Amino acid sequence: MTSEVVYERLAKMFDQIPPGISYAPSIMEVLRLQYTPEEADLAVKVGLKGIKFAQVQERTGMEKEKLRKMLHTMADKGIMWISPGREDPNYRAVGIGGPGLIETGAWGNIRFPYSVQLLKAMWKFQHEWGTRALPALGFPTSRVWATPAALPEDAQPSENVAEMMKQAGYWSVSNCSCRLPHWVADPGKHCHHLLETCLLLGNAGRWGVEHGMAREITYDQAVELLRRCNKDGLVHSYDPNWFICNCCADCCIFFVGLRETGAKILLPSEFIARIDEETCTACGICADRCPVDAITVDEFATVDKDKCLGCGVCFPTCDAKSVSLVRRPKAEQPQVTA
Repeated sequence: MTSEVVYERLAKMFDQIPPGISYAPSIMEVLRLQYTPEEADLAVKVGLKGIKFAQVQERTGMEKEKLRKMLHTMADKGIMWISPGREDPNYRAVGIGGPGLIETGAWGNIRFPYSVQLLKAMWKFQHEWGTRALPALGFPTSRVWATPAALPEDAQPSENVAEMMKQAGYWSVSNCSCRLPHWVADPGKHCHHLLETCLLLGNAGRWGVEHGMAREITYDQAVELLRRCNKDGLVHSYDPNWFICNCCADCCIFFVGLRETGAKILLPSEFIARIDEETCTACGICADRCPVDAITVDEFATVDKDKCLGCGVCFPTCDAKSVSLVRRPKAEQPQVTA
């Protein structure tokens, strides 16, 4: 079997995951860089659902130690999931995202001889994925979390990303998987936001640390990172059971898709920004910081409730203390049916 056939089989496996990879043909370059032909073949045999080592050996016929070493090498590269902390773990090929190939090639920084080339290929793939694949789903793929410091008094623990993260029991951090590829692919034109901002949580965090993609931190350090990211103008998003993205409008795959296509890729939080007209000085800082241009300024700042994500990026730099988050009216709560 030729290497091209092996990569085509791998691509076909990934195409089973909605919306499919046909929207982003540049994935093939990522696959060729991330996987050797032998690793691509093994990933297809392991599959996406998760199986035990004995089953992997049965499917491959490989000698135990050689197979075990190959699986762990793939995990170090971020292309094989091995359940952390278990004597008899599950093995599965990682998918496209959440976490998957969109992220893992950038986690842990530049670690392999092909890393720079891979990061450039990832940026091209991420742009295609964000502008073609994610809009094709027809529903939001990631939720926005209001920054904890800006939450109103009636916020529930389930609406507080810091409280939700606490349940994970383990925390680690790595480079932003969108920002680093952009920095490498387009030096001099990239954003200047913080780089080490991907929070990996629970088993995803353990997996990342075990295989050199992340470094362990404490819960308090994770919460402090949220504060720093909010001040830096980054939006908390995704799933506190796995990882939290801290997204910028320049590089993030979600914002690239949203800004270039207008597709509702991000699900707003339960809150919305409110401006105190009496104290607002019309300085314009909140409007400059808003990642979705939801704020305009005349005699005072005004919020477009249809655009506002309820992220709280406008909150920490208002010297007049005119910005707050309030609960979004129930009739205006975003609805997701998928």
